Amino acid sequence: MTLRQYIFTMVFATVLCWISWVFVISNVDPFQTTMLGFVFFYASLYLALLGTISLVIFFCYKLFASRDLPLFRYVQISSRQSLFISTFLVICLYLQGQQYLNIWNALLLMAIFILFISFSLSVKHGSKQTHAPTEGHN
Repeated sequence: MTLRQYIFTMVFATVLCWISWVFVISNVDPFQTTMLGFVFFYASLYLALLGTISLVIFFCYKLFASRDLPLFRYVQISSRQSLFISTFLVICLYLQGQQYLNIWNALLLMAIFILFISFSLSVKHGSKQTHAPTEGHN
């Protein structure tokens, strides 16, 4: 898949997700719906945010990055970051909808996501380091 095909596919899928989110908002009454209505709401919002944030971060990396990485690395990085950000936003929105979100829960959730992102970055960079084989002494 070329970069042009990727961008076109992501833009098309993201627009479809935003349209489906608007469709859910306009047709689902939150006071009379079952759990399925909320699942459609949060799923369509999550996918729409995922695509939008991924594209925005990708274009920011492409335009302003100081490192000269291949474009598929920028796609990979932006996808991972948008996954974390979208998950954080939807979880916060869900907690707010259930009236469980306060400043302490938000800070705790943010700390968990920061630790998870830091751990994933350290594991990713730690696996790239190569160690010279040790020679046994006779």
